[in-house]
Amino acid sequence: MLESYVISVAIKSTVLLVAGLLCLRLLRGRDAAVRHLVCVAALVSALVTPLLARWPPQWSFLISVPAGPPAGSGGSDLGSNPWTWPMTLASVWALGAFAMMARAVGGWVVLWRARRRSTYFDCQDGAEVRMSEVTTPLTCGIVRPLILLPRTAREWDDARMRAVLLHESAHVRRRDCLAKHVAQAARALFWWNPLAWILAARLGREQELACDEAVLSAGVSADAYANVLLDVARECSSSLPLGCAMAGSKAAKPARENCSARRRESS
Repeated sequence: MLESYVISVAIKSTVLLVAGLLCLRLLRGRDAAVRHLVCVAALVSALVTPLLARWPPQWSFLISVPAGPPAGSGGSDLGSNPWTWPMTLASVWALGAFAMMARAVGGWVVLWRARRRSTYFDCQDGAEVRMSEVTTPLTCGIVRPLILLPRTAREWDDARMRAVLLHESAHVRRRDCLAKHVAQAARALFWWNPLAWILAARLGREQELACDEAVLSAGVSADAYANVLLDVARECSSSLPLGCAMAGSKAAKPARENCSARRRESS
């Protein structure tokens, strides 16, 4: 029945998202890359629940499902009013998912235009580096990854350029854009569930922290990199959807704190 399917998907996906958040709490002391994998695993597991919802256990009994009309007495009412509560719930769910996907398509179009209007600048670790009308350095693309830099990047000094390219190249090696699409799909399908939004935001944060750790491991000093992050956050305003941006407002502050912690450890 439709109500059993909807309830099963909702409950099972929520359980998986809760499990992901609990794992993140237990892994607070581990590397950001490990926590990022946990976020990806939890979101992917939630995404496949609509395909596996009919497998046991069936948990619709946890919620009271209204009984249908008695046989022989409600046939005409059912035919005149097809919008039962399960159908209404499923329609609202689908409408919200469609709106979220339309928003994602709009972001993809903006990103595609930025790629199309970009100009060649350099090549870095298997990804082409291009200048474009973006406000922050970012990595985009899954099959053909591309690093986009603001036009003002031509004025950057060598140390800043190296730190930024190390950060964005780490996104390319880690295939973070694919994970970003997974998070976008999870938010679209489970738009009503705040846990999906929390895990998607956490995934983006752990991506940035993992790339910051890669930059520091490459020999860039914590002081110098903290200054780079401050400069990028000061000059850049927002990022494009579906891209891994260096100056994301939710990731820049934890990254600076991470650099400060590294600096204190080394002193």
